Formats: sequence, structure tokens, C-alpha cells
Amino acid sequence: MADVRIFVAIEMPSVVGQQVAGVSQRLSYLKQVRWVKPEGVHLTLKFLGDVAEERVSEIVSAVQQIASDTAPMMLSTTDVGGFPKLEDARVLWLGVGGDLEALKALQSKVTQALAEIGFEPDRRRFFAHATVGRARRAPVRVSPEEVGLLHPVHFAVDRLTVMKSELLPDGARYTALGYGTFEA
Repeated sequence: MADVRIFVAIEMPSVVGQQVAGVSQRLSYLKQVRWVKPEGVHLTLKFLGDVAEERVSEIVSAVQQIASDTAPMMLSTTDVGGFPKLEDARVLWLGVGGDLEALKALQSKVTQALAEIGFEPDRRRFFAHATVGRARRAPVRVSPEEVGLLHPVHFAVDRLTVMKSELLPDGARYTALGYGTFEA
């Protein structure tokens, strides 16, 4: 069996995708940035990398168990930033706010449950965001004035998704492999 590139995420509603499209349109002069497709906007909780296909059901089962013990939460978009910083960004992102304590607890549960079945915990601290675009070669310089003010988009979260990522010449394609619905 082949390996598949897997991550666990919260899928964002289309209204957040529209907001991401608006940001990428305002910054479209940055030709060296590969923009995320609005329909692919998500908040990654745990990136697993290349995983043997036969392990997918085990991952989905762990995610379903976590979700069954999780209450729905409200999140919102905040601002646009960059890694390592907006003025020298390799990655442009849309910040996520709202019930961050519940979100961080969920991310921690996901990391712990997947560590129990053999996946390395993340070395970096979790930062809630949705990627808007990635610089292809050199970092890009963006000022906060170029981004403009964003009106927060509020949305309910009631499930986790195990996603497959395929890297294609025109950008990544994401396919849901399984869901865990919040029930607590």
C-alpha cells in the first residue's frame, strides 16, 4: 500500500474562504506567493506527514474518539500576519480567535491521542491560523496598511476532519478521509 500525506484539521466555512480570497486579491501584486484556494482553507491541528494508507482508519478512529468528548465551540477570524513576521513573511496567515482555550485543549488532545499511536508530538507551539499563501522563494514584505482592516467572521466548529493532502503544480488538493463530530 502507498503512503498518503495526512493532517487533522478544522475545515473553515465558505465565508472564511471568501475572506481569504479577499486578502489574496488585495495582495495579488505579490507574484511570488502561491495563494491558498478559498475552498481549501482550514486550521491544522496536527500534521502527520506521509502515513501508510493502512493506518488511516486508526487515525480516523482516534479523531472520532476525541470529537465524541468535545463540545462545539465558536471561533472567529482576526487579523492577517506572517511567519516569521508580516514584513518578512514566508507564510501569510489569517489569525483565528474566539474560544481559544477550548481550541488549544482540543489541539492538545489530538496531539496526545496521536502520540499514543506512534506519531511524534509537535515541537512548535500551537498558533491558531489559516494559511493564506506561501512565498515560493524569498520572503515577501507586506505592511499592515496593505492588508487593511478585516471584519471578524464568526463561525461554529462542531467536527474534526482527517485530511489527505496532494501536492500538485497548481497547489494542494485536500480530500476528507474521515470525520469526528463533537458530541459533548
